[in-house]
Amino acid sequence: MKPRLLIVELHHLGDAVLSLPFLRGAQEEHEVHILCRPATRAIYELLSPAPTIHSWEPPWTGEPSGGIGASLRAAREKGRTLREHKFAIAVSAWADARVEILMAETAAGQRLGFPMTRNNYYASNLPWRRQRRLLGRLLEAGWASLHLGRPLLTRSLHRTTPTQPHLQCWQQIATSLGISWEDSIPWVPLPHCSPSPSDGRPVLAVHRQARLPSKQWPLPRWQELLSHPEVKERFHLLEILPPEGEKISPSRESSVSTPDLGSLVTAISSADAMLCHDSFPAHLAAALGKPVVAIFGSGEPDWFAPWKNRDRVVQKNVCPLHPCIDRCGMDRYLCLDHIKVADVLQQLKRLVP
Repeated sequence: MKPRLLIVELHHLGDAVLSLPFLRGAQEEHEVHILCRPATRAIYELLSPAPTIHSWEPPWTGEPSGGIGASLRAAREKGRTLREHKFAIAVSAWADARVEILMAETAAGQRLGFPMTRNNYYASNLPWRRQRRLLGRLLEAGWASLHLGRPLLTRSLHRTTPTQPHLQCWQQIATSLGISWEDSIPWVPLPHCSPSPSDGRPVLAVHRQARLPSKQWPLPRWQELLSHPEVKERFHLLEILPPEGEKISPSRESSVSTPDLGSLVTAISSADAMLCHDSFPAHLAAALGKPVVAIFGSGEPDWFAPWKNRDRVVQKNVCPLHPCIDRCGMDRYLCLDHIKVADVLQQLKRLVP
């Protein structure tokens, strides 16, 4: 019987994609379970075989109803409900004391993760992030004190540099456990796709939505870019529409609606390249082996650029608070306002000289 390994990934869709190379490698010698948010469950269901999935919405992902005390109680209770699975190992790639407490409450023999040190915690220079980090360190120390020196993590890992990509954190965990790193593409099975248009131009999939306003390039810029003669000459444009989404322009060459994850995978798979924001579709396209031009606003591409596409990121580092981790302290999104159509066009030209 394979030892059971629990992966705790309670962030968003793109973050779930970044955990896949570790998960795929771990499945070779472990019975893998994943604790994830309900919204990201479908990512892991794409795999064959799929891991055992435990979906849970932690109280700290929305508006807190009872403060840190409620979050800690929820983490402890959730960890205890997982004890029945008798995990040998529990891991997480995020520096978060609440997740460390959850893993400790599972009673897993090995617990690997990143303690909340300044180098491990993203954007720890921001005042509100600094406060969270210090509170986390207090929780880590308090746990050890209450449990006779027993730490939350049995093996603490540390990022090699402040600019280390988040994906490399998963790779560190794999190396520490002697697990193979499986990043051969595609990361999820490819669906059957219709042939590309026959006019000879590569298909450029375009997805202009993003989860947060601080990551959304203004619509007029999108309209100007996609109407540019050089874009129309070089590419057959395929606009990917989310549920109830509207086209950028009625004159666009083609579009496809993606009401679910499967249809989104199919749409991206049918294209030759991807243009989008710092968003989940960017990570999914990279996982499918597509070149990605990603427009970055509040996020930090050193940490979260699509896999193997860091050099295709479009970004203007003009804001003194960057990266703000989605809490803009300015009166407007300087990071997005300073990105011009010419900046994006320059990267697209590199795809098709």
